[in-house]
Amino acid sequence: MRDLFGNEIIKKPKVIGINIYADEVQEIECPYTGEKWIYIGLIVEKIDKPLLDNIIAIRYLNNFDVNSPYFKKNDRIIHWYETGDADSKNIAKRWIEFILDPSKSGDKFYAYVLGINISKLNPEEFDSEDTFNSVYNRFFRSAVLYILKSAFADNQIVVKNIFHEKGQQAHHRFFPWHCIYKIEESEENIIFECSEINFLPKSHRENENGDKRSNLIQLCDLLLGLCVGLLHGIGHGKKKIYRKELLDLFLPLFKRMIDEPDNPHSRYQHKNRIMIRFFPRDKPKTDDIRRFMNQFYTERKIYYIEQKSGQLKLF
Repeated sequence: MRDLFGNEIIKKPKVIGINIYADEVQEIECPYTGEKWIYIGLIVEKIDKPLLDNIIAIRYLNNFDVNSPYFKKNDRIIHWYETGDADSKNIAKRWIEFILDPSKSGDKFYAYVLGINISKLNPEEFDSEDTFNSVYNRFFRSAVLYILKSAFADNQIVVKNIFHEKGQQAHHRFFPWHCIYKIEESEENIIFECSEINFLPKSHRENENGDKRSNLIQLCDLLLGLCVGLLHGIGHGKKKIYRKELLDLFLPLFKRMIDEPDNPHSRYQHKNRIMIRFFPRDKPKTDDIRRFMNQFYTERKIYYIEQKSGQLKLF
């Protein structure tokens, strides 16, 4: 494109400010192969379209009266593996319904789940004394880069904060800062205004040393729980009935995430916005260049569907 004098017009990239929220699922076994997996979950919030405000409003149904009989019901800490009552399930259900409706979440909710098959990784490439953190640190950086480049391509991205649930990563010598350092070193269009990852408690309750931003850590936990529950199964026990309802609700979108990741006509408008990928497809040798090529994929069997169909016992 040129101006009236024939000079090429160079369009300046739009500047987008964001916050990143992260959580993880540690080693879990594939029900089909017995291979071990870990999962990284990321949610990205645009500064000019604050997701946190919506998630808090949806949690409390806009009723913030602490004396209301409904306030305590809506003030539950959402943790997927502890979802065993109607109150927690109802909060999670409202959050999922928000995600499923692109007219509400389309310009606010960006998420990426990366599943890593650690059984197919070459152990020689990682720290043998701290394998989990060594793997997690490397792939966390990869996951951050992927969602930023997919969701906000051709834009100048300013990362205000990275928040992560408190865990063992907070005490690792590299993890709190290494990801930020390496991305800034290699990417011209990604700028960080933070030098380290900020670790948040799971609780959002201020009187328990919580943080309102922990609502998005809980949302990330929910997203991971849904994806892992669909892939690895719901397990057993009477309380699983609450999680079953949530898995059924999320399943149509999840199927499109793995079967039609690039479908621009999806009613969920999930392309480059709500994504899941897995790595690696094959088990490469140390010197095999293919470990960096065509090793990310989306297709996986959904174990929960077999459970739900009655081929396997659900409860």
